[in-house]
Amino acid sequence: MNYGLQLLLIALGLGSITFWIYQRKAELHTHPDASTLIVGTNAEYPPFTFKNQDGDIVGFDIDIVKEVAKRLNKKIELEDMSFAVLIPKLQMGSLQIVAAGASPSPERESQVFFTKPYLTDDPLVIITRADHAPLTCVADLTGQEVIVNDGFTADLYLSGFTGPIITRLPTVADAFLTLISQRADAFVSARSSVEPFFEHADRSKFRITELSNKFDSYVLIISRRYPELLTQVQHALDAMKQDGTIATIQQKWNLS
Repeated sequence: MNYGLQLLLIALGLGSITFWIYQRKAELHTHPDASTLIVGTNAEYPPFTFKNQDGDIVGFDIDIVKEVAKRLNKKIELEDMSFAVLIPKLQMGSLQIVAAGASPSPERESQVFFTKPYLTDDPLVIITRADHAPLTCVADLTGQEVIVNDGFTADLYLSGFTGPIITRLPTVADAFLTLISQRADAFVSARSSVEPFFEHADRSKFRITELSNKFDSYVLIISRRYPELLTQVQHALDAMKQDGTIATIQQKWNLS
């Protein structure tokens, strides 16, 4: 046989094997093992989900979804990725659940399922440097460079106003770095998501003001490809609320 033809046949064979492996992996993610929940998160949002000193993903939402899985007699497979791709991955079915400090929103109701909120009344706050003029309401943000975390409640809320000049950043740490370096005037976020920063930073260097009548709440998000899972997860969450498990996890992460 011609040597060149041999190489071509080998290349075609390797290509077919590679395609089969890729297709098989895709099938496994689209139709995951029934004993395992594929859970997506963005481990850059303490205290809900972040990496500890050992590199393990921990946090309030991680404890919640682990307890849910335990009650459903399932294991979990955690996948850490950008917050921006979590919803698309749910829509594709390669993720079943998202546990990432996420909140329900009307804009996403046609794309995914939301559980009932298991943590509520977390106020949105405006954070400025202490040397900046006070900004106490949305009207004060008109013409101001305002940071939000991409895809979170503050982003969705402020996007409904034309006044603020919005900069979307992926993490709370990025937001504070930008604010401290005077490349923005304010940072708007949920209070619980900024409190971990002040465990290591001088609070007196910042001004923090609650936005009146605007609160965040937190849910697990379920892929619409797994409607039966929503019922199962919600039953587990209801039981966890009734027996005090959620309250215990809140206390562990200082989320009153």
